[in-house]
Amino acid sequence: MPELNHGRDKKSERATKVVEEVRKKDEEGKSSAKAAVFAIVIGLNIFFYAEVWGFDWKYYGTNEEGTYFYETETVTRLSQQIVRVCVQSVYTEKGISHWVKWGGKEFQKLEFSLILSEFNCVEKSIRHLRIVFYSKNGEAFNPISNEEWHFFAPDSVSGALFQEICK
Repeated sequence: MPELNHGRDKKSERATKVVEEVRKKDEEGKSSAKAAVFAIVIGLNIFFYAEVWGFDWKYYGTNEEGTYFYETETVTRLSQQIVRVCVQSVYTEKGISHWVKWGGKEFQKLEFSLILSEFNCVEKSIRHLRIVFYSKNGEAFNPISNEEWHFFAPDSVSGALFQEICK
């Protein structure tokens, strides 16, 4: 399992605080789904790398395009069938090439992305509510929002995460 610790303590502390605030609001029942997504997006924008103190990033897969982790402490069961999770994708050169073809030259400096996703554990589908890309110098760029559900192959990286969180 890859270890990722690059001494980014200050950014890690800020990310920890933002995600804790989101968790607190959810526990108080005062935030709507959109407000929670907005707060998490803000957190994702200041969040910098997989090694975040106070959080438990768990490795769940690798493929030719990258290595993947999910944050175990913020996995949220929204209903019997819907589970929300924050994922980090750390890209290989092949993964970066894929995004350059899809999104253009700005992706040449891509290092990783943070993705707020939801799984429908009954329908075996996924949607990525928000994807924020980060360059090698830590700058966020080209965020994507989407609420469309998609099916995934059981033997894919998404299938591996499904097995972890939809138990």
